[in-house]
Amino acid sequence: MLIDKDLRLSISGCFWLFYASKYNYNICGGKIKKSMPTITRKIELKIVKDRLTDEKERLTDEEYDQQWKYLYQINNTIYQAANRISTHCLFNDEYEMRLRLSYKSRYDKINKGLENIKTELEKLNTKKKTSDKEKRDRLINEQRQLVDERNELDEDVKNKKKDFFQCSKQNSTYQLASKEFLKYIPAEILTDLNRYVQNNHNNNKKKVKSGERALSTYKKGMGIPFSIKPQSGLRLFVKEEGIYLKWFKGILFRLEFGKDTSNNRCIVERLIESDKQQKKNKGEDYVANNSSIKLIKKGNDKSTRIFLLLSIDIPAKKQVLDKEVVLGVDLGIKCPLYLAINKNDNFKMQIGDIEHFHNQRTMFQKRFKSLQKLMCTQGGHGRKKKLEPLEKLKEKERNWVHTQNHVYSREVIKQALKHNAGTIHMESLKDFGKGKEGYVKDEYKYLLRYWSYYELQSMIEYKAKLEGIEVKYIDPAYTSQTCSYCGERGERKKQEEFVCTNPQCKRRGEKINADFNAARNIAMSKKIVKDN
Repeated sequence: MLIDKDLRLSISGCFWLFYASKYNYNICGGKIKKSMPTITRKIELKIVKDRLTDEKERLTDEEYDQQWKYLYQINNTIYQAANRISTHCLFNDEYEMRLRLSYKSRYDKINKGLENIKTELEKLNTKKKTSDKEKRDRLINEQRQLVDERNELDEDVKNKKKDFFQCSKQNSTYQLASKEFLKYIPAEILTDLNRYVQNNHNNNKKKVKSGERALSTYKKGMGIPFSIKPQSGLRLFVKEEGIYLKWFKGILFRLEFGKDTSNNRCIVERLIESDKQQKKNKGEDYVANNSSIKLIKKGNDKSTRIFLLLSIDIPAKKQVLDKEVVLGVDLGIKCPLYLAINKNDNFKMQIGDIEHFHNQRTMFQKRFKSLQKLMCTQGGHGRKKKLEPLEKLKEKERNWVHTQNHVYSREVIKQALKHNAGTIHMESLKDFGKGKEGYVKDEYKYLLRYWSYYELQSMIEYKAKLEGIEVKYIDPAYTSQTCSYCGERGERKKQEEFVCTNPQCKRRGEKINADFNAARNIAMSKKIVKDN
């Protein structure tokens, strides 16, 4: 099946579109096994007019405008290239599937013949009669012929694929993209983008094929992927107390850290120092994993903000922690987190306060309603502009929840280190808050609507990795209804109280904090659902 190369490349544009992204996959390569913890940092960038030379030469206004135009050009075409690559991935898969189907009947016939011969030979070997020698030799000869036929078929399929693709599948998608977009996008960015889209496609194609998820499209404003490679000129460096990123077309960015509550500057400086050392201290260096630049435009071009999304592999701290000491983390209604340790009955700790959450939520709701009333009284056009205050308020609310989750997760790790806990157990969120009927309980609905427990667990997990602490998720079934001392079912007459009814239990009839009891069960549980 020989198809003209140009025709073959253009056919792919008539097929379907795709997009996806996930935490454990490198934007610049295949699926990677995380030997080192990875952190992601979002840092604002500013285009610098100074060339940072000894003569303090500056960019002209025309050169400065040209750099912005170049950025906009890439930003406005990168998503189109991603969609085109994704389309071709699906086209390649479609061709392979049709090729396999065209040979299916021949393969089935060969495999069935081999299976029958195998059965016959097993019967003959069981009998071990000398009179069956001729029959055995004939069957072995037929078996060899069928194997040779299958090998010829494999070679035929391989050659047809080779004739069609004329290169690897990954290369074919890059060729397609470069033919159309290389004049707008640098080759290095196209290479990283191609790998990124390929990985996402491979990770999700089973779900797409089964109908579990629909194909989605890459949209304008997606991140521009690139690899920080000091040897190729794309590098971070320190000069005159500032940290800069040298990019394509001579564009020079200055990293703006602001208040720097996340200690981003220190992390980037460590990364730069690791690059200078050229990985002399393996296992102790900070390594740039993947990077991207994202343009966020609000209103006119002058209000456009540029952000660097930087993923860094960092070495886990070498600490001697006891893996047998387990910190159990219970997610609750009265308090976001309750902690217990499997080998310390005296330790119990509540983190967060639901009253604080309700008060903050009430404040946001009042401000939200007052803004809505104000908007209803305003006439005229410009709906988008009128909604800006509401969107800003929603963003403030999200930021508040995000900050609280950071505070809570830091406290969890602090307590784990304090008690030498090398393992953290958390409950799986699969059926979190659901009752026996499978519906979410009323008391959980309000919290789940406005609070991100998944984000909180993710923060605990990545911060635990940085400290060398293992995180495991357990099946939360009956953890709040089972006595953590005897293992028998008890009673919860009140939401905050648990009472064991087992006559043989040393804590029988005693009112135990229900969240503490659940946290202790989680800490001691052996029903592991997933490791980190």
